[in-house]
Amino acid sequence: MEVGTTTSAADKYRASLRLNAETVAISREVASALVMQSEQLDQTETALDVTQHVVEQANYVVRGMSWSGWLANKFAKEPSLAHPPASAPSKEIAMGFICPECRVAQVSQHALMEHYEAAHTSLPATASLPSKRSDDQDDVFASDNGLTKEQAAYLAALGPQLLELKHASKGISNHLDMQLAQIDRIEAKSEKTKDDMRLVTAKATKLTSSLLTISPQFRCAFQELTTQKFVANVNGDPLVCKDAASADCLFRAYTLADSTDMWGFKSESSGLFLGLNALGAMRIQGAGLKSYEQFAIDVSRPETTLFSFASCFGLGGWVSMRPDGSLFCVRRTSTNKDLAALFKLVRVEG
Repeated sequence: MEVGTTTSAADKYRASLRLNAETVAISREVASALVMQSEQLDQTETALDVTQHVVEQANYVVRGMSWSGWLANKFAKEPSLAHPPASAPSKEIAMGFICPECRVAQVSQHALMEHYEAAHTSLPATASLPSKRSDDQDDVFASDNGLTKEQAAYLAALGPQLLELKHASKGISNHLDMQLAQIDRIEAKSEKTKDDMRLVTAKATKLTSSLLTISPQFRCAFQELTTQKFVANVNGDPLVCKDAASADCLFRAYTLADSTDMWGFKSESSGLFLGLNALGAMRIQGAGLKSYEQFAIDVSRPETTLFSFASCFGLGGWVSMRPDGSLFCVRRTSTNKDLAALFKLVRVEG
């Protein structure tokens, strides 16, 4: 083998090891960034928990301002603000065993020791490769397995790098799985807090406003997203059945007490409001925008749920759809929200 060929191969080995070392360094930075993101997510989740307790306390107080609510509070426990224990373990320990060098989480103490010995007690990646070969040395190192000296040195340096990359990728994967689960929890808590705040705001508005004024906002039609059909007034029953927004599908949207938290919808074909009857069934029969006809929507999004404040004896619930297109309310729980129908508010000029 010629000296030039051997030198060229050694240069390729060094370049490969250098690239691997840069990849290892990047994985360390990613792992460190994920640890910091986990701490920020923990702070966000804690803040949401505190906010939820505050909203529950406010709901308890506002509910007690009416005689029926005062009676209900007598049989309910007053919510208390939960403080984290002083001896709570640190977030890093909770996330697993963290390598002090590269900040990668390991699943056990044994895995951490194995990772540290393999990744951080070995020689530098390129130290074992010779820079030059003397003319009086053999070009080929006759090893037992037929490898050249450069190839043997390259493989010896490559092993620790690949092992560290394996541990780093596993740690990053664990972090991402935990963060995705935590993000789902944060989203669920955020939605619940927002729904609870809507209820508290509605109750407070009714108690503090001596005269609830209604303000017209816009004309619209409700298009259910899964079927792409519109809600129509069929003999006083709201039914998802029309392929196009005909006259019996049009509603006039109103806000109550100058608040965007409480809405009402009057059918233009009958002049009556969408709401609930005394048995809790969805009907278009309200002569005015009273408590049974008050809803919450999210006008800032392209699609929205329809939340009834009066359903389930004042606990609130979402409007859902049966297979035949009829509408009904499901109780406000974290699992039932998946059953809520999604509507697109198609605005109509005029």
